[in-house]
Amino acid sequence: MNEIKIAVIGLGYVGLPLAAEFGKKYQVLGFDINMSRINELSKGYDRTQEMSDDDLKKAHHLAFSSNIEDLKKT
Repeated sequence: MNEIKIAVIGLGYVGLPLAAEFGKKYQVLGFDINMSRINELSKGYDRTQEMSDDDLKKAHHLAFSSNIEDLKKT
């Protein structure tokens, strides 16, 4: 069986909630070019308040990166 891997490019008001919802069940890489955004999200904080800290914590299979090489692996 193939393991499903999903990449969501752009972690704005659409991308982040989508990545978090998929991340509850599937391996997801949330990709964004804004490194400070990635750092905040990796710590479980969304300054745009699209997602609560609790909602981000529920996405157990969600990882964040701004490294294009990580995106290529997905």
